[in-house]
Amino acid sequence: MFNLREKYLVVLSRFNQVFLTLSIALLGSLLFSVLSLPLPWLLGALFTSTISTFSGLKLWVPNWLRANSLLVLGALFGTSVSPDFIENTSQWIGSIISVILYVILVIPPLIYYYIKLAHLDFKTAYFSSAPGGLIPMTVLGGEMGADVRTITLIQSSRIILTVAIIPFAFAIFGGYEPTGKIGTGGSFANLNFLDGISLLLISIIGYMIARPLKIPSPSLMGPLAAVALFSTMGELNNVEVPDILVATAQCIIGASIGAMFNDVQPKLVAKVLFHGSVTSIIMIVFGFFCAYLTHTILGLPLNALILGFAPGGFPEMVLVGFALGVDITFLVAHQLSRYLFVTIFVPISIKAIKK
Repeated sequence: MFNLREKYLVVLSRFNQVFLTLSIALLGSLLFSVLSLPLPWLLGALFTSTISTFSGLKLWVPNWLRANSLLVLGALFGTSVSPDFIENTSQWIGSIISVILYVILVIPPLIYYYIKLAHLDFKTAYFSSAPGGLIPMTVLGGEMGADVRTITLIQSSRIILTVAIIPFAFAIFGGYEPTGKIGTGGSFANLNFLDGISLLLISIIGYMIARPLKIPSPSLMGPLAAVALFSTMGELNNVEVPDILVATAQCIIGASIGAMFNDVQPKLVAKVLFHGSVTSIIMIVFGFFCAYLTHTILGLPLNALILGFAPGGFPEMVLVGFALGVDITFLVAHQLSRYLFVTIFVPISIKAIKK
């Protein structure tokens, strides 16, 4: 109760800042939506909030608001998992292994690049090179004595570039035309009250289980796992998260990513952002090469594999998948495998290297 009251007072004291942040984000989302640009509710908010922070504005999104937004996306991703998810995943073992090999192969040269060209210390270079996993990499990097600010800048630039480049690349080279689709097309009008309450309770329970277990990003992974479990049992197949909630969640997440650049002077961090951008493009290109090679060998859909190998954040890449109309079950399986491998492998390996 005290925590809720404390959070309420903090938001109340910074209401003007929160209102400004969300207004700027909403403006960008609406602008991108009017222009029919890819993933407008996420990229639009991300664009205007990032520009605003670089212009000197102080933006802020409460952690609990981002957490609730991730909970909405976790429920969305969970409902997209079909009853034959486990059977399908067993058929995708080859491509999932390819994704993990991609992670193993791409990290060492990036560490070398960061040490030799960006002049970072080994720990900072190590946690900066892991594809995706912004929150766990910054937290673990801080615990290991790495430069958290540098890790945040590099990982943030990677997410921004990946989320921005891939939809436009699909549009330019793949003939993709934005449909304006936000989620699965759900609405409050079509959502049965009991189904909605059940989905909410399952999502909250998933979060409550994941948090004490110290699962990375419990606000996302807990609801996703819990809802997916019920979906594989055929219990939530007809339940859809309303699009208005999905759009709001995307807008808030876009604003929160842009707010990461608060107090960042472009001239002072241009070097870090430059190296982060260069390595991000390297990872995207190498990921495309690995996706194409996997497509050639296994015959799986290339567009889904490209997103499966993409080094962006897990929630952001699945949202891109929704917008591009790829098989979400396929994408969740591959992005989740990469995400779990990075969050488990990197801490274990850095401890082994220290010894």
